[in-house]
Amino acid sequence: MSVFFVLLFCFESFRIGERRILDLIFGFFLGSVCLNFIVGCFAVIFTSLFMKRVVFLFMLSVILESLIGLLWILFCYRIYEKFQFCREAVFIYGNREDETEFTRINNTINLFFKISRSMEYSVGLEAITNAVQTSSIVFLGDIPVDVRNSMIKFCMSRGIECYSVPKVSDIYIQNASVMQLHDKLLLRYPKLEITGMQAAAKRLTDIAVSLFMLALFSPAMAVIAIAIKLDDGGPVIYSQERVTRGGKPFRMYKFRSMQTDAEKDGIQLTTKLDIRVTRVGKVIRNIHFDELPQLVNILKGEMSLVGPRPERMEFIRAYTERIPEFSERLRVRGGLTGYAQIYGRYNSEPEDKIKYDLYYIYNYSYGMDIKILILTIRILFQKENTEGMDDNYWINSDIHSMIRETEHDKGRRRDRERHGIRRK
Repeated sequence: MSVFFVLLFCFESFRIGERRILDLIFGFFLGSVCLNFIVGCFAVIFTSLFMKRVVFLFMLSVILESLIGLLWILFCYRIYEKFQFCREAVFIYGNREDETEFTRINNTINLFFKISRSMEYSVGLEAITNAVQTSSIVFLGDIPVDVRNSMIKFCMSRGIECYSVPKVSDIYIQNASVMQLHDKLLLRYPKLEITGMQAAAKRLTDIAVSLFMLALFSPAMAVIAIAIKLDDGGPVIYSQERVTRGGKPFRMYKFRSMQTDAEKDGIQLTTKLDIRVTRVGKVIRNIHFDELPQLVNILKGEMSLVGPRPERMEFIRAYTERIPEFSERLRVRGGLTGYAQIYGRYNSEPEDKIKYDLYYIYNYSYGMDIKILILTIRILFQKENTEGMDDNYWINSDIHSMIRETEHDKGRRRDRERHGIRRK
């Protein structure tokens, strides 16, 4: 039983109020599968039960435990929701936030409080403080630092519970340590330093796990390769230049999930219902199996199992224009999976992803890597982790314009080189 509770803890099945009910159900199911797999292995090794009998008992146990777990989770979730959801909050939002959509999502998922009133920060600090002084909870969105700090002080002085969307600088503060210098209280912000022992353990894990996964998934990879070839006769593997630690470029491998001329009109993000995705591509993208060839990148030392997802240099330059801290992702090797992939989504805003990535970088531990690898199993079954950007977001975004300009400059440079013209 203790092993089962440890597995449920690893899959975050106890985080009611923080995770969606679907996450809790998946966690319980995966915990049940892992427990019964362990028990089944012991039964085969240490008893005389036939494999057919063990498989039957395994399937029966998983089904029964999952049904009991589903009923228990639904019961606990509804009880928690009943007592917690009565708490109402005032939402102070910024001019870049969609207040209606944010409120809808919060009140659908968040069990800590529901948003009952909203105000834009531009109405002024006096108007905001007058409006929230009788509230029990204040939720601060993406608002300027000076307004946010004033509101936090106001809430703390009056015993009002306060939540806020963090700035990137808050990630640094969260990792700071307190020290005293004579009569001064200081915060020390340590520089990122993964110890030699941590680096060696991480690399050994990368090699061992990637070799194991290549052996385990080699039949599936063979089937995928044949399916891609039969689908349209194009190449099986698609390689693309990405950037890893220190800004070093490398060729990242994937099973081709799009048409061969997918970027004939230039670089662009994948969008929902993207017509460039092939029939086979839709299947392998939904279960993330298009990423399996990156196990070779890991063996070559170009990537790690866990880390920020490697990006193209064009995207890094464009994102850094808007979010200067984005380049700090290059402090570590890019990963097959990462903190942002577990707790964010494919179509999360860059500002949200960088916060997850920086949290991972500045709070690194070997245990965190293991936790992320375990939770990666869960997101394989969640469609929202593979959904592309909304079409309007990509077309209208500043990032799209920046990358288009970069592509235009590249085209002009190629034209000059083709005609023997060199810039002095």
